[in-house]
Amino acid sequence: MRVAIFTDNDFDKTNGVTTTLRAVLRHLPDDVQARIYTASALCSDGPDYLALAAFGVPIPWYGEMRMYAPPVRAFRRHLAADDIDAVHITTPGPVGLAARHLAASLGLPAIGSFHTNLGEYTRLLSGSAMLARGMDTYMRWLYGACDPVLVPSNDTRARLCAKGWAPERMAVWPRGVDTRGFTPERRSAALREAWHVCDKRPAMLYAGRLSREKGLAMLASLGSLLYRQQAAYRLIVAGEGPMSTELRSVCPDAVFLGRVPHQVMSVVMASADVFLFPSDTDTAGNVVLEAQACGLPVLVSSAGGPSEQMVDGVTGFACRPADPADFADCAAALLQSKGLRQQMADAARSYTIGRTWHSALEPLFRSYRSATQARVQSRATRVEPRAGAVAR
Repeated sequence: MRVAIFTDNDFDKTNGVTTTLRAVLRHLPDDVQARIYTASALCSDGPDYLALAAFGVPIPWYGEMRMYAPPVRAFRRHLAADDIDAVHITTPGPVGLAARHLAASLGLPAIGSFHTNLGEYTRLLSGSAMLARGMDTYMRWLYGACDPVLVPSNDTRARLCAKGWAPERMAVWPRGVDTRGFTPERRSAALREAWHVCDKRPAMLYAGRLSREKGLAMLASLGSLLYRQQAAYRLIVAGEGPMSTELRSVCPDAVFLGRVPHQVMSVVMASADVFLFPSDTDTAGNVVLEAQACGLPVLVSSAGGPSEQMVDGVTGFACRPADPADFADCAAALLQSKGLRQQMADAARSYTIGRTWHSALEPLFRSYRSATQARVQSRATRVEPRAGAVAR
């Protein structure tokens, strides 16, 4: 079977969607061929990745990122040339919208995967409940053409059900991690020296977009609370985003690494001591699994998908959402005890050994097979001779 995976995230970007789609391409079973379809500033035409050059405009509230007007006719020609059996819609942007239209017009089954809680992001970034409701309505409509809709966590499934999504059309597709690429063996003494960290002054790392929906507004309060508890540490921040200037101001002692290439992130993670990820809007949190694979205990919000990527009290702590005091208490326990850090670090690494991409991707490949089998059966029904017809 041949599947076209449509996404608004070209592979020049590093985020949860592109990390997941790269894993899909690496772990395709023998009976599935897949190709990424996207739009970008530059054209790229390879066996498993097609990016068509298109006009781009800045994304609202994410000025440094762009979305592109999809070349629908060119996509249609490539779908025909690739003899595609099913369409996988991964994002609700212009490319995802084009994918919905093309699947309907060509009679192709559409599988959806939900990755980003854009309704909640819209509310937090715009301050408008009306715009957030509009985004939720649009996304429910777009994914309404997909069967099934795969979600990365039970938390996401529950949130979407509360917004009127049909539960029988949703299935959980968990995330995996490459434990050979993300490993404690990547720890760099030179990097730790450059950060001026040690066992008595551990490195607490955040990796991700520097944006309000990630829960980063608490960092100033968190720093003050840890200072009062005399918990020595240094904050390491990997990523870029609209909060960059603000965070540099309120966290003057932090090390800001800027954008870190995905192939280097494992070294950064393995060189830290604790991983902080306070977002309560993330649907999955791939970085939480990657950090644990590198041997880091994690601090996450108990709301959202990341809490399903760890074991509370064993591989880290799931803290009360948007509660700097609870995050500070849990962080202080780890920062002030090398023994507890090591115990949770070992447990974190062991936990991720069982979270392979091979097993995590099976629900997706099963959905591909079901969709294409249904199409084959539908074709057979249409061409089957009517009862009593004379064969010629």
